[in-house]
Order: sequence, then C-alpha cells, then structure tokens
Amino acid sequence: MNTVVEAGAGSPDGAATGQADPHPHRANLFRGLVDRAAAAEVSQERMRHLLDAVLSVASDLSLPDVLRRIVTAGCELAGARYGALGVLGQDGHLVEFTHTGLAEGDGAVIGAPPVGKGVLGLVIKNPEPLRVTDLAEHPDTAGFPAHHPAMGSFLGVPIRVRGEVFGNLYLTEKVDGRAFTQEDEDVVVALAAAAGMAVENARHFDRSHRRERWLRATTEVTAVLRTSATAAEGYDLLVRRARETAGAVFGFVAVPDDGEHLRLAAVDGLMAKELTGEQMSIRDSLTGDVHGTGRARMMTEVAEATLTRSLSTFQQLPPGINALGPALFVPLIAGARPNGVLMVAREEGGTRFDEDDLRMVIDYGAHAALAIEFAEAQQDRQRLALFEERDRIARDLHDLVIQRLFALGLGLQGLKRAPEDAARRLSGFVAEIDQTIREIRRSIFSLQQPAGGPYSLRGEVLRVISEASVALGFEPTVRLEGPLDSVVPADVALDLIATLREALSNVVRHARGGSVALTVSVDRHARRLRLLVQDDGRGLPEEVGHRGGLANMVQRARRWDGDCVIDSPAVGGTRVDWDVPLPARPGSATRGQEARG
Repeated sequence: MNTVVEAGAGSPDGAATGQADPHPHRANLFRGLVDRAAAAEVSQERMRHLLDAVLSVASDLSLPDVLRRIVTAGCELAGARYGALGVLGQDGHLVEFTHTGLAEGDGAVIGAPPVGKGVLGLVIKNPEPLRVTDLAEHPDTAGFPAHHPAMGSFLGVPIRVRGEVFGNLYLTEKVDGRAFTQEDEDVVVALAAAAGMAVENARHFDRSHRRERWLRATTEVTAVLRTSATAAEGYDLLVRRARETAGAVFGFVAVPDDGEHLRLAAVDGLMAKELTGEQMSIRDSLTGDVHGTGRARMMTEVAEATLTRSLSTFQQLPPGINALGPALFVPLIAGARPNGVLMVAREEGGTRFDEDDLRMVIDYGAHAALAIEFAEAQQDRQRLALFEERDRIARDLHDLVIQRLFALGLGLQGLKRAPEDAARRLSGFVAEIDQTIREIRRSIFSLQQPAGGPYSLRGEVLRVISEASVALGFEPTVRLEGPLDSVVPADVALDLIATLREALSNVVRHARGGSVALTVSVDRHARRLRLLVQDDGRGLPEEVGHRGGLANMVQRARRWDGDCVIDSPAVGGTRVDWDVPLPARPGSATRGQEARG
C-alpha cells in the first residue's frame, strides 16, 4: 500500500521533483484523494483511474458538462451500466437529472425523470453512501415505470459543496452482475469529494457568466429606454432582452391600465401578437399580487389555470402556452411603488430559476424602471417647455399683433367718416401693417430656433430679450432685419450681444421706463450692422457717476472701426445707436459689379 501512496503522491503535487505546484487547490485535492484511497486500501490501478477521472471532471467549467463527466466517471470507476446525478432543489426534491447508459430515445419513452422517491429518496433523507444488492428486494423500492430497463445492484453517494448536499450520484447494475463492493463505494466517495469542488468551480463560473450577460442586457436596455422615442419601443426591448438572457420562451411587461387591471404593454415569445394589449386582473392574478406588494415571485411552473384566470378575454389558451415551466415575476420599481411587472418563463420541464437568477432579474428590472422614469421625466420637461413657449407666443400675438390688427380695423372703419384725410391715414396704417408683419416674423423665427442647434444671432438676440423681460416687467418691441445669421461674423456678434445686454441692463437700473424699442439690422448691401435701443424713461443724467458700461459699449464698436452714440433725444428717454461696418465677403464686389452690369 505504501507503494501506491508514494506513486500517487509524487506525481500530481510535484513533491518528488521539488517544483512548486502552480495549482495549490488541485494539489490539496489530490492529497485528499490519495489519503482517502490509502485509508480504503484502493488498488494502484483503480487509484490511477480515479486520478484520471478527477482530472477529467475538473477540466471543464460548464456545469452541465461537469455533471455529465461526473456520471460517466462514476460508471467507469465502479463498473456500473447505468448512472445518474440528481440535483436537489430547496424543497429537497430532485430538480435536475443527468443520466447515462440508456439507449437513445429511451428517456422519452420512459417519461418524466424521478423526483426522489423510493430508494433514491433514502439517500436524500439520509445523505450517506448507500449500497443495495438488489433493488427489487429492498423494502423502500417504489418500482420502475413502464419501458424502464431492469436494474439490480445500486450504489448512491451524496455530493457535497461547502458542506451542503448539492445532489446525489446514483449507480446501478454492475456490469459483472455482482453487487457493488466496499472498494467501489470508497472510490466513488473519493470521486464525489472531487466532484464537489468541480461543481463549486463550475457554479461560480456559471454565476459570473450569467451576471455578465445580465449586465450587458441592463446596459443596452437602459441606454435605449433613456432615449426611446416611444414607451412601446422601450417595453418591447425590455422584455425581449430579458427573455433572451434568461433562456425563456415567454415573457411580458404589464403596466397599470386602470384601478382594476394591468395591461400587457409588451409580450415576447409565444403568442406575442395575440396577447399584446390584453388586460390582466390586479386582484385575481399573480402578476397583480407582485405589482401590489412589490415583492418578486419565483415559481417552479406556471399552470394553465393561472394564465386563463389572469387574462380576462381568454377562457382557453391555445396550445403551446397553456403550460409553462419555471417563471420569475419581478416588479419594476423606481420609486415607492412599482410601475409595472416583468415576467419571464421557461418551457415546461426547463431548468428552474435559482436565487441568483432572481436577484439578477430584480436588478435588471430596477435599472430599467429608473430608465423609464428618467425618460418620462424628460418627456414631461419637454412638454412643459413646449407649453411655456406656446404661452409666450400667445402673449406676443395678443399683446403685439392682435391689438395692432384691432386698431387697424377701427382706423379703417373711420376712413368712411373722414375721406379727406384718407391718404395720410392710409400711410400710417401701412406702417402699422409693416410693423405687425415684423412682429409675426419675430415669433416665427423664435419658433424655428432648435434647442441645442447651431448658433443663430437672431435666436441669441431673442433669448437675451426674453431674459431681460423678467426684470423689465414688459417685453420690448423688436425688429430684426436683414441676413443677420449669414453675414455677421461670430466675434462681431458677441460684441453686439454684450452691448445689447448692457443697454437693457441700463434701462432696468436707471431709465424706469414703460417701453423699449430695439432694432438689430443689416443693410441691404450687407455692409453695416446696427443696433438701436431706445426707451421712454428718464433720459441720460447730466452727470453719470459710473460710465464703465457706457464706455465698454463705445469700445466694442470702435474695435470694429464703428461707433456708438448714447444720448437723450428730444422726445425723451435714452437712445443707444451702435453701428459697425461688416467685413467684405469674398466675391461680394464682383457680384455687385455683375448686378450693375
């Protein structure tokens, strides 16, 4: 036996060569297996097979593949014809069943896999190795279903992960027709110890992989939901990515429709077209319970009665959806109460969801709900800004346009009573109509200014006037003439805006007037830019204590070889006349000569 120990211990951990093992956990595992084999006096040949089996089991990180390798290795080590590994659920029943040895197609003929009754249940109730010489003679045998192959000898061994039973390895029908021996049991127990570590590693890898997939889905969905053009598009993507990531065949998002019902805003997978838009009772449905309580639910299967009772218009659901498998119902919570429910369901008999799945989907739903809340808030702000802009335009039209048109109408009626003065009065009416047209044009220009669009001098002038109107207590009369946005250089425009701000600020602080008229114009030859601001206030004081602002306006004009005149006209108030030349544009002289020619 010492020879076996030396041969087994020297190779795997590198002790014989004096080299450090790069995988200390694997080395500890090998030492443990060698110790178990030595204590059980396992033969050298079986010891070598055991180590090969352990290496095979530990070489894969896919949990389904690891489970299959464990079953195959167990059959080879113990000489069993059939093998199976049953994974236990939280309720103590078998939730997954991986088997080998049956001919192709036999599993479908036999029917549903076992749930853990009879002799299988003994290993579940008492997680210790169990050997049975003949299953037919055991008092707890539950019998075999139809078309099941005959099985005599039996060996069951629990597989523990971190001290808790993960599942059981079942081996039956030893190939030589004999019963399983103590040495068989010892070898399989050693394999189960290694299998526990392999399962733990595979579960960690699987959990990390699933978390990565849910994080990718969360990032994609939240990015789209924040900028989605419509809520329907956002909900469609939300449920589609959830169904794909969860490996489900059916999913929906239900949102409140009225006080008594939820509406299926988006359905993906089975019966998507038929069920989208359907109502679901809040009081008499599992979805309604999740929405009302805000608590997620995890189910092993979704029965037909659950769906038909919930969906009010369907007395009998079509084939394919009348029985679903494991399902998750998760509230979409962004505030105090859920604003919807996300549901995903796998096919009947599919892999059950676990607590990790539930936590990941809850996080996914929470991020999606926050993105939906953000998008709705953005839409509310946009609607509010639109309403405020409409109110402003309505005020402009009422105060500046409608009153002018009303006065024009009254004046035109008065022409009947004073025809001798008609020509002079008509000239005045024409001037009023021209001014009204300018006011309407200004409102149109303000509507055409896109938020976050390219810089526009017209838009900037209107924005400055809008800001000043709050302090003034009234809105100035504005005239914008000429190609302001196309011929005024950016540097000149900045100085004009600064001068306009200073002029309006002076009106607020010193003039105490009731009206301000301002004009920003480019002449028809695009050679000069002019700003004229005139109020009806107290006028310019004879001695101004602080002339910094006025001097700055003059300096800004002279910077461009222009001039700024600030005075008090005979009619009263203060006038600021800021006038600068515009730089010649390439080809402008040539085009002028061609026009004259």
